[in-house]
Amino acid sequence: MKRINLLSLITLLFFACSKDNDLASPDFKGGTEYMVTFNIDWNSIDFPTDYPSNAHFSKLIGWSHDSTQTFFKIGTSASAGIKNMAETGATSPLDTEFVALIEEEKGFNYFIGSNLGTGNGDIVLNVEVTNEYPSITLATMIAPSPDWYIAVVNINLLENNSFVNQKTVEAHVYDAGTDDGATYTSPDEITSPQQPISLFVDSPLGNGVELNATIATVTFTKL
Repeated sequence: MKRINLLSLITLLFFACSKDNDLASPDFKGGTEYMVTFNIDWNSIDFPTDYPSNAHFSKLIGWSHDSTQTFFKIGTSASAGIKNMAETGATSPLDTEFVALIEEEKGFNYFIGSNLGTGNGDIVLNVEVTNEYPSITLATMIAPSPDWYIAVVNINLLENNSFVNQKTVEAHVYDAGTDDGATYTSPDEITSPQQPISLFVDSPLGNGVELNATIATVTFTKL
């Protein structure tokens, strides 16, 4: 009889613990996971001017954050990490800058995806967001280039108090404002003083008003 009671007690404790674990899941806390497909189409037909023979993209890097963040925002100064990513494709020290921002409770997590060895193709990675940190920023260097990168900045996946099932946005080209080079293989020429981050629509990618074509689209699919 004692054995039966003990077994019953263990069973009850097991289900109670399982219930507690379920309550602690990300969905219960208001967060969720997305698969991000970064579809890039940098080609020599739409972008023929000086198109490099070794066109490629650096590792995709970004973070989930609150919707008021100005990091990466147009008109702000590129951090050392953004500068290094835009000029060399490196993920450091941008990764440590994300860690510092997250420790200051300005973000939830940061992510590093794969690179792309050509000008065309997909970079796919999973990201996590929460109710408090519903926005995503992701960037990859256009390589070679002076300080240009493709990015989606502050994409809020929370709409009408619910996370969207799917969202597709156009990525833009940005100039980090740190190198004066005029084309892909220009020699390093430090911009002094450093200029604010801006949209890049000039030659060789655009006509000064807009890009020659959409260079990338990014799809967020809820998992």
